[in-house]
Amino acid sequence: MDDDDILTAYHEAGHAAIGFALGGVVEAIQLGGEHEVLGVRQFGACLISWKSIGDNYSVHLQRELLTILAGPAAEIVYLGRPLDFEMMRPWKQDLDAARKLVDKMTHDMTQKQNLLNQTLQKLQDIIRTDRCWSAVAALADALLAHEFIEEAEAEEILRFWMERQY
Repeated sequence: MDDDDILTAYHEAGHAAIGFALGGVVEAIQLGGEHEVLGVRQFGACLISWKSIGDNYSVHLQRELLTILAGPAAEIVYLGRPLDFEMMRPWKQDLDAARKLVDKMTHDMTQKQNLLNQTLQKLQDIIRTDRCWSAVAALADALLAHEFIEEAEAEEILRFWMERQY
């Protein structure tokens, strides 16, 4: 296990914890693997399916944006460093997806960048909470131990930590 595996585990766990908190079902999380469509090696993957929220397209875009950027935010929290866009190069796929969502939310360039920055900062604050960070760390540990987590195990871990009464 190397530093890249650890960062990837926290990254994927961040996607899963925020996706779960926003009503998604975490179907699987894995370290390594190959992108199903592109056929290129990837560091990890988190597959989330969404329950219907009706016709509110804006809410759907917001929860997608939060979930996509939760991986990078979890890495930032794990590393204990302030946000640095140079750090974001390994997250190109996440950032490209986030930018496409932001393009649907506003056409103003300044607002787009502000929305990305504010969302990343908001996610760092959420992930730093005891409840969320405990869930992220538990998922990352399980992922590092097994390299693949199925829906039932992910849900058990997330429910235990996210719905726990402190």
